[in-house]
Amino acid sequence: MTDSAQKTNSFKWQPNAKLLVFSLLMLPFLVSLGSWQLQRGDEKQQIVDHHARNQQLPPVVSAEELASGDDQQYRLAWIRAKVDNQRIIILDNKVKNGRPGYEILQSVTLSGVKEKLLINRGWVEASLDRGILPSISPIEGEIQLRGYLYRALKGGYRLDDGIRQVQDWPSRVGWITLERAEELFNEPFMPYQLRLDQDSIGALKTGWTTVAVQPEKHVGYAVQWFAMAITLLIMTIIANSNLVSWLKQRKNKLPE
Repeated sequence: MTDSAQKTNSFKWQPNAKLLVFSLLMLPFLVSLGSWQLQRGDEKQQIVDHHARNQQLPPVVSAEELASGDDQQYRLAWIRAKVDNQRIIILDNKVKNGRPGYEILQSVTLSGVKEKLLINRGWVEASLDRGILPSISPIEGEIQLRGYLYRALKGGYRLDDGIRQVQDWPSRVGWITLERAEELFNEPFMPYQLRLDQDSIGALKTGWTTVAVQPEKHVGYAVQWFAMAITLLIMTIIANSNLVSWLKQRKNKLPE
C-alpha cells in the first residue's frame, strides 16, 4: 500500500475553530443542566418520601403535641379550635385549573397555649375586578378542624407586596410564612400551618399538591439534556474530522 493510500485511509482531525469554541461552551452547559435536573429530582423524591412517611403517623390531636418540636411536616391533625373571623389573610396569585384566585388563611385559638395556629381553608376564585375581594363565610364556635400540618419549604421567589402592617382586614398579601403571620397579626404562632382537608368544617376548595413536578419528570428532563450533550459531542467530532469518510472506507474493506 502506498503512503498516499495509507494517509487517505487514516483518521484525521480537521478542526474548525468556531465549531470547537461553540461546543466547548455548550457541552458543559448541557451537562450542568442535566445534573441540575437530577438534583431537583432527588430533592422532590425526598419531599414525596417525607410526605408518605409522616402521613402514616397517628394524627396530632392536642396543642401540646403540636408544640412539641417534633417533625410534624405533612402529618395529619385533628384540632379543636376557635377561629378568628375578623382577621383574614387573602393570599394572592393562586391559580387553580387555569383560573386566578386566592387562598384564605385565618388565625385560630387553641386551649392551653398562647400561640395561635394559622389555618389555610383553601382556594376561592378571584373576581375580574381586582378591587372586589371574595366574601368568606365565618366559622362559628369551637369546632374540630381536620387537615395536615405544613411549613413552607425554603426557596422560591417572592414579590414584595409592600405590606408591613395591616390597616384594614381582610388583607390581601402576596406571600405568607409563619414569621410573617406573626408580624401581620402581632401574635406568636405555632411552627406549622394547618391545611384543611376537603371534608373539614370550614374548608373551601382544597386538593393540595405535594410537589408541582414529580421526580420522574425531572429524571426525564435530565435524560433529554444528556442526550443533547452526547449528540453535540458526536456532531462536533464529525464536523472536525474525516470520521464519516474514514468509516465508509473501513466498511468497504470488510470482506463480503
